[in-house]
Amino acid sequence: MLFNFTRVTFLLTAIFSSVFFAFTISNANGQGKLLEGYIVTTQNDTIFGSVRDEGWTSSPTKILFKKKDDSIEEPYSAKQIAAFCIPLNKANYRSKKIGIRDITLAQIYKTAPSMVAKDSVHIFLQKIVAGEKASLYEYVDLTEESRFFVEKDNQLTELYNYPFYKEVNNKKYLLVYDDYKRQLQSITYDSETFKVPVPDYQKKSIKKYIEQYNQSLTGEIKVNVSADDKVVYDLDINLGSENWNSSLLNMKNKFTYGFGLRITLPRRFQNRYFRLNYFMTPGLVIRYDNTHAEKFTLNTFEAGLGSYIGSGIIRPYLGFNYSGVFRNYRPMFLGVHGGISYKRRLNLEVGHLANFYSVFGETEFFNKPRITLHYLLSIDDLFKK
Repeated sequence: MLFNFTRVTFLLTAIFSSVFFAFTISNANGQGKLLEGYIVTTQNDTIFGSVRDEGWTSSPTKILFKKKDDSIEEPYSAKQIAAFCIPLNKANYRSKKIGIRDITLAQIYKTAPSMVAKDSVHIFLQKIVAGEKASLYEYVDLTEESRFFVEKDNQLTELYNYPFYKEVNNKKYLLVYDDYKRQLQSITYDSETFKVPVPDYQKKSIKKYIEQYNQSLTGEIKVNVSADDKVVYDLDINLGSENWNSSLLNMKNKFTYGFGLRITLPRRFQNRYFRLNYFMTPGLVIRYDNTHAEKFTLNTFEAGLGSYIGSGIIRPYLGFNYSGVFRNYRPMFLGVHGGISYKRRLNLEVGHLANFYSVFGETEFFNKPRITLHYLLSIDDLFKK
């Protein structure tokens, strides 16, 4: 097999150019969608209207808001307003001033890093637990790592959990500032009946811990959980045109159909997905010689992952997947898929255009693509009905 580096270079350039173009187009067409909501001013007045939900991957420092009777969206920073809320998503954000610490796993420290804040910022923190005694907030940094804050008696406390690498005698060790354990014990000391062990530094665990603490004192639990803060499952129903070119099997615009499952990650990762698909292409004929032919249905199984780009109604997506067939009628595929989606419910997709498995086997790098139309149906909605 001759490995054509010119063609590979061209393909990789095309892929990266497509991703850059997709980001540009998605940003130009506007981000997110307007949802009914409200803001709370610094004077504690509530103004109703619509908040542009941008599916924030990190905690926002400003939002776009349109008052109820206005036609123009205006930006509001965390310094200008006290809070905003999107009831449909149960998304409740509060403006807070927090310290920023420069401790990262990307650096190896000769001495232990300082816990003194290097800077501060006004930012919107999402309220995860709203309790009479203690409330829990989540801050998501630019690397999409979560940090948690507890507010009690009008005092906001960051729960410290900072892993870092330190070099000792030319060896690298992973250490952790995990003061959050002591902090949680100090916060909950006033409940004599609260005997819950300190949890791991995970959203679900800390949320449950604060809920139980509030319940031990007041008997009530008030929780704000975003509607998108869960894994979403969608049924994939598709049909289209299958193509393939190989020594054993040659298809050109053959009807194909199938079904699958798309798994979308929680809110701030909601553009990212995993998927499983099963395609059937009936009525194919394969000839082994002039006297022997076999009619069959090609059964293809695929597993992949990918991401939608942007947050508009129409957005591109790009992914990577494995594709195999029963009885080895054609070589396996390992490469990219991509397309354009409407509301993440109707996808027009181009599949198996470039096969990276060609590096390991006797198959062409470029192949005829499969063109399919996918309709994604919410499994949660099916069960609700």
